[in-house]
Amino acid sequence: MNNLPSIKQLQYLLAVHQHQHFGRAASACFIGQSTLSSAIQNLEETLGCQLIERENRSLMFTAIGEEVVEKARKIIDDTLSLKELTKSFLTPLSGKLTLGVIPTIASFIAAPLYHFCKQTFTELELVLVEDTSEKLLDKLEHGQIDIALLALPFDTEKFHTQVLAKDHFSLVHHKDYMPAKGVEDFNLLPDASVFLLEREHCMTGHALSACHLNRSSCINPFEAASLHTLLSMVEHQLGVTFLPQMAINAGILEKKDMVATPSQSDAYRDIGIVWRKTTGRIRDFRLFSQQLELFLAKQCSLHTQSAE
Repeated sequence: MNNLPSIKQLQYLLAVHQHQHFGRAASACFIGQSTLSSAIQNLEETLGCQLIERENRSLMFTAIGEEVVEKARKIIDDTLSLKELTKSFLTPLSGKLTLGVIPTIASFIAAPLYHFCKQTFTELELVLVEDTSEKLLDKLEHGQIDIALLALPFDTEKFHTQVLAKDHFSLVHHKDYMPAKGVEDFNLLPDASVFLLEREHCMTGHALSACHLNRSSCINPFEAASLHTLLSMVEHQLGVTFLPQMAINAGILEKKDMVATPSQSDAYRDIGIVWRKTTGRIRDFRLFSQQLELFLAKQCSLHTQSAE
């Protein structure tokens, strides 16, 4: 039988690559540095090539070492997938599930989602991680989260993607802000009258695209860092904005003298769930997404609301 690398050796190699330091990698693996160094040396002997160049206290991965790291990462992912597959088969939707959620979704459904999952999946420990779409997909790729809930469209080609709900946009303005009343073509809004979040928030791009707002002079150069700031500008009759129904249903306009009018052009963003194509928990994730779809249908139900 061929002498093959062990899973443990590959895990140690990935730890060294992540921390770029033998001591920190050993601590992360809860072993001594000499044990880790010995394991890496044995791995190099098994493979018959040098993976890491060591000089005093510094290290550098060789070209073949970098390739081995990529292969090792896939092997570890496949091994974890095998373990997840058997666990999912024996006890569906049990144990820990780490769900990444973008801020413009988490702000409105985090607490209700916790309650919903606690009641629906009694054996499931849900852990929510809030971050931007780019960072969540990076965490998903590296196994730091299990699945992610995003607003689409977004580049999720590397992952399995499933749309669960449509979250419609409404034009939001102060009840006494005259230029917004009766406007059907948003490109006819006054110059600099549309207030939006910073460009790093995908909701901005989705709103512009869905509402077909392509006249840039309509958009105010001010970019809000939070929805609180955004609504403050609108509440003081400086202009208008677009909000998803999820936010409106969550009560973001309560006790505010503002009106939300659904777009006549059926403008919306898709809410979707993504997971790694290599996961062994496909059965779990499909069951979870079926229930999550029912939950989101209520959160995104379309009905006009306005603050009194």
